[in-house]
Amino acid sequence: MKIRDMRRSEWMRIAEREYSERGFENNGARVRESLLLIKKVEEPLAVESLGKRTVIADAGYCWLQRAEEGGFVWLTAMFDGDGRFLQIYFDITAGNRFDDPENPTFEDMYLDVVLDSDGGIFVLDEDELEKALSVGDITDDEYRRTKGACARLCGWLEGHQYETEEYCRETYKSLLEKLSFSC
Repeated sequence: MKIRDMRRSEWMRIAEREYSERGFENNGARVRESLLLIKKVEEPLAVESLGKRTVIADAGYCWLQRAEEGGFVWLTAMFDGDGRFLQIYFDITAGNRFDDPENPTFEDMYLDVVLDSDGGIFVLDEDELEKALSVGDITDDEYRRTKGACARLCGWLEGHQYETEEYCRETYKSLLEKLSFSC
């Protein structure tokens, strides 16, 4: 399993970045939100989904992230250089960790959910999860918990697409404003 952090410090594609973040409590759990402004990249990143190619990381793009301590979902919303919403990418995790509360981490459990700008909901990398189980990289319990978290998220998104996008747009604007004041 890969370990990721909120600052995306392992991501060598980003040559220059700015970052703003904030933390708060929600129903007794710590929450961290951040905005990563990608100022310069070694190479743009594009993804392909259902025959549609979307650039999700390039100079001027922003990644909004939200994680709740102990949660099993990590939200990353992507915006282009003009502030247009591109997609929300949900990593299913082995549990979001706040050992360093200013830079939470997660273990990637292979399975991902995408909410695209057209409102489509897609589950990705089911083959990777199946392979991880078959070669013993994850346990039966981890497999079941991951599949369950994915099913609950997809079910919830079916009725909350608009609210989820709006939350991301508002949080993006708020953290972008905070970033511009810190420059």
